[in-house]
Order: sequence, then C-alpha cells, then structure tokens
Amino acid sequence: MLAIVLVTVGILINLVLGGQLRADLQQRLINRVGYAQILAEQGLEAQSLANRLTGDDVTVTYSVGGDTVYGRADPDLEPGRGPGAPPHAESVPGAIVTQTGDRLSITQTVAGGTLTLSSSEAGIDAVLVQLRTIEVVAGLLTIVVTGLLLTGVVQVALRPLTRMTALALTITQGDRGGRLRPGNPRTEIGRTAGAIDDMLQALETAENTARDAAAEAQAAEATARDAAQVAAAAEERMRQLLADVSHELRTPVAGLQASAETLLRDNPPRAERERLTVGMIQQTQRAARLVDDLLLMTRLDQGDQGAAFAPVDLSTLVSGVVAEQRMLGVSREFALTVESGIWVSGDAQRLAQIVTNLLGNARNATEVGASIRTGLAVIDGEARLTVSDSGSGVPEADRERIFERFVRLDPARASNRGGSGLGLSIARALARAHGGTLECLGPVMGPVMGFGALRGARFVLTLPLVAAR
Repeated sequence: MLAIVLVTVGILINLVLGGQLRADLQQRLINRVGYAQILAEQGLEAQSLANRLTGDDVTVTYSVGGDTVYGRADPDLEPGRGPGAPPHAESVPGAIVTQTGDRLSITQTVAGGTLTLSSSEAGIDAVLVQLRTIEVVAGLLTIVVTGLLLTGVVQVALRPLTRMTALALTITQGDRGGRLRPGNPRTEIGRTAGAIDDMLQALETAENTARDAAAEAQAAEATARDAAQVAAAAEERMRQLLADVSHELRTPVAGLQASAETLLRDNPPRAERERLTVGMIQQTQRAARLVDDLLLMTRLDQGDQGAAFAPVDLSTLVSGVVAEQRMLGVSREFALTVESGIWVSGDAQRLAQIVTNLLGNARNATEVGASIRTGLAVIDGEARLTVSDSGSGVPEADRERIFERFVRLDPARASNRGGSGLGLSIARALARAHGGTLECLGPVMGPVMGFGALRGARFVLTLPLVAAR
C-alpha cells in the first residue's frame, strides 16, 4: 500500500511540477515579447533589440523587411539584471506559441517585423529526472524503514503467541523444561500461559520419576556390560599374547628338544655333539632374548622407564651405532650424514637400542650390495633421524601394522635370522617414552639430507631437543 501511495504521489508531483515549469518557461517568453514591444516603441534598432532580449537560454531572431538578425547574448544587456528587466505580461495579443521537439517558441509581430523567441525544455527534463531519482531513492528507503518498523511492531505484538508456538515445538521434541512465565497473568494470554506452565510442570514431574527409574536400571546394565566387555577384551588380549608367545617359543624349545633327544639317543661323534650343543645354546639365547623383550614391553606399557633421563649427545651415539652395524654388515654400503652437537634428553642405552633396531632391520631386509643411509639433522626444532635403504620397501598398507607385536612382513626370513617381531614395537614404545615419535614413511624420490633417492623402506625418528650439557 505504501508503495502504491508513493508511486501515485510521485507521478502527480512530476505531472504538476512539469506542467508548472513549462508554464513558467512560456510566461518568461511572453514577458520578453511584451518587453520587445516596449523597446521597439523606444526606437531601438533591430540588432540591439534582439541582443537585449537574448539570454537565460532564450534565442531570438528578428526579421524586418526580409532581413533577419540574430540576438547575441551580452552580460551587460542581459534581461533580469537591474533596470530594464522585462515586466510581467499576462498575455500578448497575436502571439503564436509552437512546440518543436523539446523547444518552445513564440512568434509575434513587433514594429513591422517578425520576432521569434525560443527556449529549450532540456533543463526542465533534467530537473524532472533528478526529481524522479530522488523520489525513487527516498521511496525505497521509506519502504525499507517502514517494513522494518512494521516487522518489529508485529513481532512485539505476536511475541506471546510466538513463545507458545516455540514451546509447543520443544515439547513435541521431548523437552519438558521450558516455561512461558507470562509477564501479566491477568490477561487472557497470560492466564492461558499460566495454565500451560502448570500442565508442563505436572507432566515433567511424572516423566522425571519414570526416567530416573529407567536410568538407574540402564546404568546398572551398562556397568555390567562394560565390565563384561573389559574382561572379555582383557581375556582376548591375554589369549592372543599367550598364543603369540607360545608360537614364538615353540621353535627354540622344539630345537632344544630335538638336539637333546639326538644327544641322548644316538650318542653322536664329538664334532656332531659340539654342533648340536652350539645349536642348543643359540636356541636358548633366542628364547632368553624373547623373554627379555616381553619383559621390556611390559615395563614400557606400565610407564616404567627403568632409568633416569639425562642429556645425551645423539650425534655421537648415532655415529657409534652406525660404525657397529658397518662391521656387522660388511656386504652392505652404510652412508652417514650427521649434524654435530644435537642433544636430547633420555637414556643413552635405550636410544642406542632404537637406532640399532632400525639399522639391524634395514640390514636384514636388504641383500648383498644394498645401500643403507642414515641422516641426523635438526628440522622444525626437533632432532630427526632418518634410516632408509634400497630394499623392497614396506607396502603402504603395512606401514603402521609393522609396529604391532609379533608382526613380520617376511616370516620365513625373520625366523631364520632370529627376529621375534617385537623390535619395532619396542622401538616405537621407547621413542614415545622419550617424548618422540617413530614412523614408517614412503620412499622419497628426491635427495634427502644429502643423499639421493632410495625406493626402499624409510623410518623417521623425531625427538625433542635439549640444551647441550
């Protein structure tokens, strides 16, 4: 409705103002025609007459005896400046008013000649365009402001009903805690809201009583179920551990039994007895190493580090372990790039165990002539040790699984070399105990830490730095 009123008023204003401005323009021309008659009676020549009437966007032509003169605007002679301004004339008898496009012309016979005055209505059109622009902008602002005000007023007026609607929706969704709490309980809406609040209070009380009883029963059931799940999970872990340990101990125990039976039954020659005895010692050592690894994993799981931490020169430690592994694996190419002065906090023996495990795995996983490269540097404020090799690598799906207990990607080769499948699990547990991480990542195609690309396995150990001692 407001838009219709504004459009109607705007159209009326444009029509009335446009008509008034055009009437004013015509009146100005009529006034100048009357002024021309006064000037002609004063004996003013044709050119001066035309010049005196020209100005204010009014052009003048004056024809006398076939000669036509054109008015020239002269500020000193322009009408409307001091004395000599054209008087007001209601009408001029015999004047001819014509409209050609946007120009309004009046023709009149003055002193035996034909006088034509014309003026453009472009200024009027420009004023009307500006007026319409102002009306449109002001109208839109008025509509927007009015709409916002009406929205606010209506919302305030309907707020009690809106609250009732919202409360009804929350009730259907199971929430009984909301209340209307009317500000004026003496009105019709206030009394209705009070009755609804009383009904909701009674309903909530009944539901709470039933819910508490059901919750107690569910809590007891959940507690029993959780306890059963925990017990079942612990039992399953224990069974799996016993199965893994039994499987790992079966080989050395079977070897010991076979060697002992051979010694007792066959009484072999001395050389054979010595060979069997050495085999029994090796199997015993393998079983003892497995037991030691299990005990270490148990202590690490319980948070027992077994030694106090102290600053350790990791650069020197890594260099020493690589030197030991180079002597054990003379058929492999060991390369080392180490930044000096890298200190971490920890147990030197346990840190050496981590590095030895990584290099030993790389040595066992590669063939003769393979490359094993070790790099130690400070990256992103941490000590980062990278061990990579040119072996067959670790499939992406197994890069996390290999840190689980008793996992071997190549069981035949690991068994032949005495691996128990606990080395990487222990190494990761020790890394975490030192506040670091141990990950198996994919091969890097470009140079890393001064080395070229290796497409085998790549293990990355990160440890927090400490100040040098």
